[in-house]
Amino acid sequence: MLTYILDGGPIMWPLMILSILTFAIIIDRVRAFRAAGSDFDDLRREVNENLLDEKIDEAITRVEAADGPVAACLLVGLQRYRKMRERKREPEEIETAVSKMMEDFAPKAISGLEKRLNLLVLIASVSPLLGMTGTVTGMIKSFDKMAEAAGLDPAAVSSGIAEALITTATGLIVAIPAVVAYNLFSRRVEEYNIAIEECVTDVVTAISEH
Repeated sequence: MLTYILDGGPIMWPLMILSILTFAIIIDRVRAFRAAGSDFDDLRREVNENLLDEKIDEAITRVEAADGPVAACLLVGLQRYRKMRERKREPEEIETAVSKMMEDFAPKAISGLEKRLNLLVLIASVSPLLGMTGTVTGMIKSFDKMAEAAGLDPAAVSSGIAEALITTATGLIVAIPAVVAYNLFSRRVEEYNIAIEECVTDVVTAISEH
């Protein structure tokens, strides 16, 4: 590995830094999504049952024990629901206020999962460009060696060609995991968004039935 890094020339160093950064972001995001949980269905069902039985405090207690953006959105909505019921507000007003509260809070809840995903996009874009830059500098190096040798000397130009090929390959190797990880994480974020929308619908439906 060290041999390839040295043969790849100076462009290899920023590529190595980007590769380390990529895997650091991937590990960080895997931990974040794991902490956010994924058991949405059970949470939604239990909260919905509590609301239908008018057990708002039990629903809030259940949500407080859960983690992640879905639970956070449910919590703010249920707390608003309880407060407005205590103030004897009209059902239509409660529905509108709770729905708006949860929808407004959703981007804030999801933002924690979207952190550093933009860096994966940047790395996926920059890495191949750095690889192409290494290709150009490697070929320039080869032509310089040819000019110094006053002819085609394979030994003289091989180092430049090696630099060109190694940097090109490395740029792609760094970019591919970044692209794959970004798409996987983006899909997970979309799943959380869908779950939040379904929770809003559940809560509003339960309110309307009372």
